[in-house]
Amino acid sequence: MKPNTVTQRYRRMCARLGWDMHIHQLRHFSATELIAAGVDIRTVAGRLGHGGGGTTTLRVYSAWVAEADQRAAASLAGRLLP
Repeated sequence: MKPNTVTQRYRRMCARLGWDMHIHQLRHFSATELIAAGVDIRTVAGRLGHGGGGTTTLRVYSAWVAEADQRAAASLAGRLLP
């Protein structure tokens, strides 16, 4: 298989579905979902091929997720309320 075969197939699939996205966005999505699911940052960084303890992963490849924020708020409330 040629190196760009997956990229080309993904581009054609997106065109058929009317999606305006690039295959690199899957990288961001996977990092965000793994972090939101509670996977440790070193593991996520390793899957993405990042070194440096995950700094780049947190800075560039993760996004705010409402569901994770709600879990964080509930956790904090549980610690504060009797």
